[in-house]
Amino acid sequence: MIRVIGLVLAIIFSNSAFADLGQRTEAAAKLFVVMDMDKQIAGGFEAMLPTVNQVATNLQLDAQETEELKSIYRDWFFKDIDQENLKNQIVDLYADTFTLDELQNITEFFQTPTGKKLAAKSPELAKLGAQFGMEAAQAKQQELMQRLMPFIEKHQPQPQQ
Repeated sequence: MIRVIGLVLAIIFSNSAFADLGQRTEAAAKLFVVMDMDKQIAGGFEAMLPTVNQVATNLQLDAQETEELKSIYRDWFFKDIDQENLKNQIVDLYADTFTLDELQNITEFFQTPTGKKLAAKSPELAKLGAQFGMEAAQAKQQELMQRLMPFIEKHQPQPQQ
């Protein structure tokens, strides 16, 4: 009898967990829309494009060639990468990370004027933040090389005799 009760409780709780996950996934999908997450993803990609400038510099490309190179990256990201799968992974991530109440609270925030402004400005902020990081890293590239050289020298393959 105790085993039967335990089995029934396990079934109830597992169904409850699935229902909760379903509700959290629905809430996360709603948040995805409210936050304009499609724009956030695109903005995140655009924030990475300054790294292409480094490639362009190394290849000694002019401005037009640099834009052509960025277009190749954009085509790859938006045409070759499965955007729907990416969206679903992000929704699942939010559903796994936040409770239903938290997702609803976040959604409410992004429906306020401040939340809407944050959603609208986030792609540009991410792009500028990435640019600041890239500039800071470039300014200290010499220090990185000084730290790396002993490691590289230590791990270089020795010539065969």
